Amino acid sequence: MTNTAHINRPPLTWVDNIKLLATLAVIGIHVSAYGVGLEYAPGHGNFNWWVSNFYESWFRCSVPLFVMITGSLLLPQDITLNTFLRKRFNRILLPFLFWSAIYIAYNLAIRFRTQPNPSNNLGGWLWIQISQGAQYHLWYVYMLIGLYLFIPILQPWIKTASNKTILYFLGIWIIVLLLNQLSILKNSALDLRYFSGYIGYLILGYYISDRMIIGAKVYKTAILLLVIGFAITFWGTYLVTKAQGSFSSTFYDFLTVNVCLLSIGAFIVIKGSSGKGSDNAIGNLRNVISKYGYGIYLCHPFLLNFMVHFKLDYKLLNPVIGIPLTSIICMALSFVLVYLIGKLPYGKHISG
Repeated sequence: MTNTAHINRPPLTWVDNIKLLATLAVIGIHVSAYGVGLEYAPGHGNFNWWVSNFYESWFRCSVPLFVMITGSLLLPQDITLNTFLRKRFNRILLPFLFWSAIYIAYNLAIRFRTQPNPSNNLGGWLWIQISQGAQYHLWYVYMLIGLYLFIPILQPWIKTASNKTILYFLGIWIIVLLLNQLSILKNSALDLRYFSGYIGYLILGYYISDRMIIGAKVYKTAILLLVIGFAITFWGTYLVTKAQGSFSSTFYDFLTVNVCLLSIGAFIVIKGSSGKGSDNAIGNLRNVISKYGYGIYLCHPFLLNFMVHFKLDYKLLNPVIGIPLTSIICMALSFVLVYLIGKLPYGKHISG
């Protein structure tokens, strides 16, 4: 996720609400992933698998929501290229390098403990850790860096672009998502790469937050998109998994039309439902999670590994309860860890 806690802006309750729910959902993805990956019984699945698939299907909007928030907050800014790049990369790179080093050390310890010849091709192993990410969730930071490099180019264009022009781009982008999902462009010479990738979510977040008025009709449409996106993800995952005979994550991909619909619906519903900020306990919790969200994202798999070792996982009590409960516990522990690191000398620069 992007760290936007220090952007100079008036409090936006809906932004913090989205960040809170997206943070919990991205942790939930990794909690329920154990269930969808391990519990499928050929032909029908079982109770644990169905519950895990249910939660996982809802949670898939998490990463798109983070990217959409990034677009809604950064694209409208009027800031010089040097200032933008310096601020953004200072905010994400130091925590990323710190936690990458932690994960590499952790993975290296496991390598030396479990492999008979851990020193063999150690250089190649380290390069893979650095170039591809030392932990499965760090791909997001690599992707975010690419988006940050492109945002200064988008900013001048999007400020002067008409709604029609922006919708033109988004329309082609969604069509490309569909064509890629159906593998229609796989062997085609038609080059539509410029309308693909996570840049669409950036522009989508800006358009909804800055150009769209969320009235009753838009809000009801968003609920419909939310339900449709979830239903396609949920049932599509089952049908493809059943046909394949083993678990398939095809419909879980963030760059699919079903996840896009789910994410649009979630973004609009949360934004349209959010009132003004409050000083009560829930409001304070939301603000804290928003402030430390990037650090929570970076460190939560580290803690989740230990939780799973001690049976604090998706099957805790029952998957219906266990998945959200384990996700909340992991988020709370991650916050405590990031908060404590932030209190150390220079800790605020590396904790996230």
